[in-house]
Amino acid sequence: MSLILMAAWLSCYVSAGVAALAFELGYIPKGCVTDAGTIYILQIVGVVTALALIPLSLRGFKRMVDRLDGKDYPEERIYRIYMTCSMLRIEAFFIVIVFGVILYYLINDNIGLYVAAIGAICSLFAFPTKGAIEEETGFNE
Repeated sequence: MSLILMAAWLSCYVSAGVAALAFELGYIPKGCVTDAGTIYILQIVGVVTALALIPLSLRGFKRMVDRLDGKDYPEERIYRIYMTCSMLRIEAFFIVIVFGVILYYLINDNIGLYVAAIGAICSLFAFPTKGAIEEETGFNE
């Protein structure tokens, strides 16, 4: 389980690197969004996305895992629920980080880097380790 989650977690950073590389190598033009209204909307969407998904992925995940603790579910169900919640949490970080990198290159403004950096820093709190999984689920892999 921890290897699957680790691969998913690392995919956030690999995807952001691939996006940055595509812009840096010229496959996608930098700064192609120049309309002031569109830039403003993209900035708002980036910030609101980060403000919505990051607390949801951190606090919402914690609440879901806490609900599993008091239940007498079979291990398969705990595993399935935990994996689903973990993948949704990692997907939220994926959206924030990759969108932030793409936003930075599309509008040539540092707001995208701020969004990506906030997502990257917060994703460190979701780093999947075997010990954390055992502690949160109550069973060994």
